[in-house]
Amino acid sequence: MITTLVRSVLNKGQFNNYLVGGNVCNAFALGELGSSDDFFLIGAEPDGESNYPLLTGNILDSEGNVLFRLVKNMLVINPGHCSKILGDHIGYEIHDGNGQLIFKVQTRLECLPGETAESFVTTISANCFDKNGNLVFHATSGGDDERIESSVKSGFGYTGEFGLVQRMNEDELTIARMMLGSGGAIHRVLTGPVSGKTVSLDGTMILNAQISNCTVQLSTCEFTISGTANHFNNCHFELSGAVAKIRDLVVRLMQSSGQ
Repeated sequence: MITTLVRSVLNKGQFNNYLVGGNVCNAFALGELGSSDDFFLIGAEPDGESNYPLLTGNILDSEGNVLFRLVKNMLVINPGHCSKILGDHIGYEIHDGNGQLIFKVQTRLECLPGETAESFVTTISANCFDKNGNLVFHATSGGDDERIESSVKSGFGYTGEFGLVQRMNEDELTIARMMLGSGGAIHRVLTGPVSGKTVSLDGTMILNAQISNCTVQLSTCEFTISGTANHFNNCHFELSGAVAKIRDLVVRLMQSSGQ
């Protein structure tokens, strides 16, 4: 049974939903989306007929240090030496290097209050801190004491636009749309001037970025470009994986056509 008071229903999914901060919704976005060193968390709708939630984000400790980054439930950055443990049902736990439970995800077939049909409902249990060490999201698996601080940027219920938005500007809404539209595969943002670095575009949203004298790496097609002020100047591109195969195919087609 759901033990919390459902405060809002925002673009509820037919088969899959999240219960976050009292909000039932098909998708959500919290925090400083795409940040490398601050808290954010998004929940996208599951792919196809899957009932497995899609979570992407940064989880920090109480001192403001990044413990790990999830990308579509996978640990991809893990300075806290955390471990992921799969449960018997839909969901998982993440423990820190000392074995302490940090993050728990559960998905159950539930009948939401006021509904007659069951749906899969995902809840989260975690204490989420920002980079200043402030507790910004106290998640208790949908419990009555679950809360999101009013200072946190948030969006709930997504079908091209959000059902409810708090504190997000237009650029942040664009980032949220891209991240949710990719199912969480897009998980970082590159913006402003970048010079003299090695830059990976995999999983990246390029937003009004001026990239110069950089080594640019790309192996997947999971990136996006937005804005009108993007420039690449004097960059060396290193292509691998699927992208390199596409390049090779294009080169061969051009050669066979005599171009």
